[in-house]
Amino acid sequence: MTGAWRRRAGLAGLVLLLGVGLGGGSAAAQSGIVGGGFSNDPKQPIAVEADALEIEDAKQSATFTGNVLVTQGAVRMRADRLTVFYTSRQGGDSSGIDRIRATGNVHLAAPDDQSASGDWADYKVEGRQIEMGDSVVLRQGENVIRGSKLQVDLNSGRARVVGGAPAEGGGTGRVRGLFHPEGN
Repeated sequence: MTGAWRRRAGLAGLVLLLGVGLGGGSAAAQSGIVGGGFSNDPKQPIAVEADALEIEDAKQSATFTGNVLVTQGAVRMRADRLTVFYTSRQGGDSSGIDRIRATGNVHLAAPDDQSASGDWADYKVEGRQIEMGDSVVLRQGENVIRGSKLQVDLNSGRARVVGGAPAEGGGTGRVRGLFHPEGN
């Protein structure tokens, strides 16, 4: 693997963890269940493990498959597949990441018993927008929020959970939350 490909693969993990890390957005941190514990130290090394890596230069993508694990500090992300889409920058030697898509059993875990899971997650790097979908579950301890999609704007720190159509998976089409008061 060339140095450029190693940089792209490492950058993919970095951008994903920084993106999902919510980087200290005030609205997300205040909610306690979306944010806060997902922030991370961008100077920590990033480790990416997978069963395989396939690079398709013509499609400008790199895909990690099989038990993908991305770790930075205490924040961990698991998925069946992680695809990084990149764009070549002027000069042709370096590249920038356009977007990242994680699919299949996507699970993000952070300290303080916080986690987010869904069937897929997209991170649009330039706009700093994250969307996680299909059977999204956010947890902090015993507190749980369920919905169809999670949308996070990292620029403003705003997070939104939306419900799906009632026919989807027999759900009600509404966002559901269960919160346990402290001390109970």
